[in-house]
Amino acid sequence: MKLKKDIKNRIDQYFENISPEELYFKAIGKYGFEEDLDFEIDNQLFDTVGQTFYCSNSDNSVDTNDMESLLLAA
Repeated sequence: MKLKKDIKNRIDQYFENISPEELYFKAIGKYGFEEDLDFEIDNQLFDTVGQTFYCSNSDNSVDTNDMESLLLAA
């Protein structure tokens, strides 16, 4: 979904002007998100997330100079 510029700016401004604590309490109190505190994270190892890229093994390019190879829409 593409947002209009004024709507996007209002959303961005809202999140720039709210503290994490305010957002947390709004989510719990006003919108009914549930707080789950039944997990333990002390003394556990975490993996560092790395960046990966998808590289296709096949060539899916289209020769735009050849009208025969172009797909036509109905």
